[in-house]
Amino acid sequence: MTFSIVIFDPNQEAWGVGVASKYLAAGAVVPWAKPGVGAIATQAFANTRYGPEGLSLLEKYDAKEVVMRLVEADSNREVRQLGVVDSKGNAYAFTGKKCHEYAGHIIGNNYSVQGNILAGEEVLEAMAKVAESRGPIQRKILDALRVGESKGGDRRGRQSAAILIVKESDAETGPMAVGRYVDLRVDDHENPLQRLGELLDLWESTFMRDELVEVKRFESEIRDALVRLGFKDLRSWVEINNFESNFTGDKIGIGALEKLLGRKIDLEKE
Repeated sequence: MTFSIVIFDPNQEAWGVGVASKYLAAGAVVPWAKPGVGAIATQAFANTRYGPEGLSLLEKYDAKEVVMRLVEADSNREVRQLGVVDSKGNAYAFTGKKCHEYAGHIIGNNYSVQGNILAGEEVLEAMAKVAESRGPIQRKILDALRVGESKGGDRRGRQSAAILIVKESDAETGPMAVGRYVDLRVDDHENPLQRLGELLDLWESTFMRDELVEVKRFESEIRDALVRLGFKDLRSWVEINNFESNFTGDKIGIGALEKLLGRKIDLEKE
């Protein structure tokens, strides 16, 4: 009922899971991750015990051993689907013989993609290509889900999507819970990946250092937007929207500016 990706980024030392499904709140069931340990996606007729038990096993064993131990102990294994990536990026997956077609998985270097009730194998093939590309882990996960959907995704339709990324606690984890880097969910939406992308844009504008542009360059448009929104000055709008990390007074982050103006900005064309 779902397609997902589990992935390790050795450069960011981050582990992540992305999921999309025609199922209510898939993000509450499928993704599990622990910094320094690994990431798990449990789906199909999901066994939620695979999450906590799998993370505990990943403290001792590699991804393949964890998958084998989990499914061998499960009498209903043939209706389960599971993808795991361990602390070193080793990945492994399992697709039960009774999962609804099309069901399958692709295991690669530092990742696994898996899905069931899919339009076809091309969904996973496209996702795997994105997983092997370059870019920040949060964007690779979102792009993998988007390309999977573009190939037909869950053949029943769409309803929910989520991204969970963990990494060792540092300055970049910001206000999130210890080790939790990105934790975004869309539980019920007509276009969940579009909404998830909007949330990720907002997350990056709020918590990541963005490219700054001169306020003067957009002065009149900023003034009009502030009047329309009922703010007396730009700093007041920045503070109420939590964009302080991307505002210096005379410069503002592109992401924050796009939210204020309600449009995308191409600096080469402005």
